Amino acid sequence: MFSVNGDFVKKLIVHLLVLTVVLLCSCKTMSEPLSVNEIPSQESTVENTTESEIYDAVDSKIESATLQPEPQPSVEMPQNTQSGKQIVLSDTLKGERYAQSIENLQAILNSHKYNISLCVYSVDGSKSLAYNTETGIFGACTVKAAYTLYACKQMESGNGNLQTQITYEQKHYEPGTGDMQYSPFGTVFSMETALHKSMSISDNVGYLMSVDYFGRDGYNAYMRELGCNSLQIKPTVWSLRTKADDLVKIWCEIYNYFGTDTEYARFLKSSCTNTAGNNATESLQGVEYSHKQGHNSTGDWLSLSDAGIVWKGDTPYIIAIITDAPGPNSYSRGEFAKIIDIVHNKLF
Repeated sequence: MFSVNGDFVKKLIVHLLVLTVVLLCSCKTMSEPLSVNEIPSQESTVENTTESEIYDAVDSKIESATLQPEPQPSVEMPQNTQSGKQIVLSDTLKGERYAQSIENLQAILNSHKYNISLCVYSVDGSKSLAYNTETGIFGACTVKAAYTLYACKQMESGNGNLQTQITYEQKHYEPGTGDMQYSPFGTVFSMETALHKSMSISDNVGYLMSVDYFGRDGYNAYMRELGCNSLQIKPTVWSLRTKADDLVKIWCEIYNYFGTDTEYARFLKSSCTNTAGNNATESLQGVEYSHKQGHNSTGDWLSLSDAGIVWKGDTPYIIAIITDAPGPNSYSRGEFAKIIDIVHNKLF
């Protein structure tokens, strides 16, 4: 046998205790989150940048701050995950019957001299197609449909009503479409007038007044809930990087809302059906169209776009076309006519 020196045992115990404390402290340090001061910051400058770059930076900061997982959209549509701009189809459109029409549509879209995005969806879920839907393009006033749906749902929950009185103030002034801009400041309008004009004649003042009343935070949360992130209004009151598939999703919500046949659902439908400026479907005859178009021909944010429900027979379909063309212009309208001819008469 061998004996162990008492001093050696004491030293060994002390070393083990010290090692244990060190390990415990290390584990605690690694498990603690970084404090605000410890997180590396990313400095940026807006000097010598364009307006578009500034908005892109703001969009990026807002999107990167989202901590919650993105909700899954309720509408399933083909996703553009391929490189290049190829039409993506549901299985029902992949047969020989549609091959030539798809080829013709592909050629029209590829040859379009402006950036263009297209998404079409049959409301019964039987058919869908998408082209360049991963690209966000300024959709101009198409966002007013999403906001008006939100406003109608707010009123149904007791936040105001169509008879609510709102006052036109200088902060609501916006040139462009509509006629409310020509009224003197201090003029009192009903919510019904503001929302109806916002949808039917794309009145910018009516839209800004409704946004001022119902706010942006609740609307943006509603868009995130529906999986329509590109329709959030940030940092302005416009959707700056609109995606065609998000417009189709919101119009699916509007279509379902019409089916509730409430006072506000009937109001919304009457405000957007067969209105002027059918950028997408003006070449069609004898068909109803519930929609919201948008266009802009000045500044950095150009657009000729449209989205809505084509009430075709027993199976309506939803179409969204967004372009960064200065609108309206005869070239894009002619191209839209070619696109809608194939979509309406050959595919859907």
